[in-house]
Amino acid sequence: MKGEKDPYGLEKLPLVLIPTYPSSGSEYGLGAVAADARTDDFGTAYGIAADIALLAPKYSLSLGAEMTTYTGLVTLVQLSASTIGDKNPVSYDIGISLIRNVLKATKQLQENPDDLDARGVILYGASISTSGSLGLGKEENYAYDIYQVEFVPEVLFDSSYRKALTTLFPRFLKVMAKYHTKDIQDYYKDAFGYEGNVTESAKKMVALFSELGIDMYFDGEFSAESIEQIPIASVLTQEEILDIVTDSMR
Repeated sequence: MKGEKDPYGLEKLPLVLIPTYPSSGSEYGLGAVAADARTDDFGTAYGIAADIALLAPKYSLSLGAEMTTYTGLVTLVQLSASTIGDKNPVSYDIGISLIRNVLKATKQLQENPDDLDARGVILYGASISTSGSLGLGKEENYAYDIYQVEFVPEVLFDSSYRKALTTLFPRFLKVMAKYHTKDIQDYYKDAFGYEGNVTESAKKMVALFSELGIDMYFDGEFSAESIEQIPIASVLTQEEILDIVTDSMR
């Protein structure tokens, strides 16, 4: 887990994963994450994949309204990170279709939480988001920096992954658009029908996520110095990361 041994090719017991909270796509991913709350130590062993993953929508029926909404929106953000900037028209269109259908399913579950078809769409989308099937034409991986930046509120405010990822994403896109304006404008237009100014599109995304029932702001105190002490690797500057976090405060 600390990277002292390469897990690829090591023998292991058969691994069967059955997700009951669809969003992260861990059942399809190669990363096994461990965190030790006693020591604040954590690590990721890459190369450990499931032998079998069973995707059963009914196993998520016990989730409450907020957690159900998070399943859809976390999935949407992860699909977006794979899709933004994809120059392959086939995988890009697949990504956009998945995003639109996951958003539709999330809205459907607001009206009918027992809709297994809608839950299945989100479950499938979450799995595809980590499958390596999207982003085949990416020439730059800047959109994946959301996974670096989201770690900041986890440290500063003890935020969950789901809240950090969804709360920061619209603000992250607003800042990243300084460097990749057309890619992000295209994404907003194709996935949501938002046209024009990225700042306005980001506001619409914040409003959309809020209307679906999640809190899009953080509470707490922080400083530029506290952010600088967090070890992340992003193409964004410390000042830009500070702007993203500041823009996300209540």
